[in-house]
Amino acid sequence: MNTETDASRLESHAQFEEDRILAEIFGERSDGACVEVGANDGRTGSASYLFEQRGWQCLLVEPIPALVDEIRKHRMCKVVNCAASADEGEAKFFVAENVEAVSGLDLSPGRAEWIERAGGTVKEITVRTATLDSLLEEAGFDQLDFVTIDVEGHELSVLEGFNLDSYRPRIVILEDNSVKGDMGVIKHMTEHGYVHFKRTGVNEWYARADDAQLIKPHEIRRFERVKRLQRWDRRRRDLVNRIATRGGRWFPEPTKRRLRRAYESVRGKSNSS
Repeated sequence: MNTETDASRLESHAQFEEDRILAEIFGERSDGACVEVGANDGRTGSASYLFEQRGWQCLLVEPIPALVDEIRKHRMCKVVNCAASADEGEAKFFVAENVEAVSGLDLSPGRAEWIERAGGTVKEITVRTATLDSLLEEAGFDQLDFVTIDVEGHELSVLEGFNLDSYRPRIVILEDNSVKGDMGVIKHMTEHGYVHFKRTGVNEWYARADDAQLIKPHEIRRFERVKRLQRWDRRRRDLVNRIATRGGRWFPEPTKRRLRRAYESVRGKSNSS
């Protein structure tokens, strides 16, 4: 059987045909498990819909009640009406009516302006927040094959509430809306042994570093460079803490400034190497 040819014939529901790519990777398996965080209506942009039709266990997490109702009309999988986050509780959630795909827990002035230009209006609701770990436990999931996360800038908080080391999904797909220059998501993934290996549209794909089928040697080398930079950052923080606690209080301010400049110069050379 030519899995790649068969996958290319499938009707795609995902944003950038991620479901077809996943079908090429997982083949004809009918016993997998996956999670979509930020599931929309369960069909539009869904990477899991195809796999539910094959018999996979699917968990969909969606904070907007009207979209949860749509999911329940057309999907047989488990669905939870809440926002995945790092904490359990409640939070304000900003629904972008008419452009629901950009709704989220955060509403910056720039996002609010974009919603208005797109013809949408913002409605504030209160939603349950829960960690992905707790939602998976409630649903009875003890293993995962892939996870997709589309939460409009809240990606790191979702990851902080998800034990990657325990569930070890083969693939994690994120629409990374972090502030430009913020490496939080990338650092989190690399610290847990995941390597970026693909991009489809606005979505970043990660796989475990030991996945020989998906991760190529040049990606491992890039992964190792990121880990070295992370180790340097940790050493820098430790050094700053030691200086501050052991001797920094006795240094005059001009000396402190010279030390900071010298340190930043060394750090810059390290980062460029």
